[in-house]
Amino acid sequence: MPSPLFKFFEVVAEELCSQESRVLTRSNLQVNEEQAPLLDDLRRELSASSTEKAMRLATQELKNHFKGKGSPLPFDYNPQDGRFTAVDTDFLNFVKAMKEIRTLRDKSRDFECGVAERLARRATGSIHRVGDPRDVRRTRVDFNDYLQTLGFDGPVLRRGRGDGGFDILWLLPVGTIPHRPIVSVQCKNSEFNVGDADKSVAAGRRSFSKHGGLQPQVHVPCVLFNDYICPENLPESLTQKQMDSYPSA
Repeated sequence: MPSPLFKFFEVVAEELCSQESRVLTRSNLQVNEEQAPLLDDLRRELSASSTEKAMRLATQELKNHFKGKGSPLPFDYNPQDGRFTAVDTDFLNFVKAMKEIRTLRDKSRDFECGVAERLARRATGSIHRVGDPRDVRRTRVDFNDYLQTLGFDGPVLRRGRGDGGFDILWLLPVGTIPHRPIVSVQCKNSEFNVGDADKSVAAGRRSFSKHGGLQPQVHVPCVLFNDYICPENLPESLTQKQMDSYPSA
């Protein structure tokens, strides 16, 4: 489950989707006349002496989090009057939409497509949403033929349909096909589960063994959950290198 910090982020995102600039106080986030459990949890997590200080510290923590991922926080906060203002409305709407479909099994394809669209806005190179079900190349033969144009020289799918462990393939702007490294982004419309992540990586590795230009270990597997992954949610045995393979949404 998201930590209080990221629950707070989602609440702010949702509020700014309906109104691009607004003041949020404790009373705005109360469940009833007396309780505001999210803010109470946030105060405890950040060891803040007041709601106002908790909001200020939370915003700074979120800024640092986004900076570490090479992005600005999609909203501004003025601690003087408690006003939040949208900076990137498109991204805030994306956050709201992904939160609404989280863990819904019939929305997995929507999560993949949403991620592919967001990735295409930021990434250089080429983005290919190849997960199943597909709109155009629906058959096994069509899918394998298409993957050959991306550097695979053997059939990834030998029977059935499926996706061969692939959801999104991001061809980096380095080299030429087939000597071009690929980032495989597997999308999980669910909360973080290291077992599911390992299964996805294993399936992708098998498919990369069919690549004609580069060894499987050159390509980068990435499993993206519709969740916020905090260090305290990870198994103690998971190394930092392994953690980097499971970035948060």
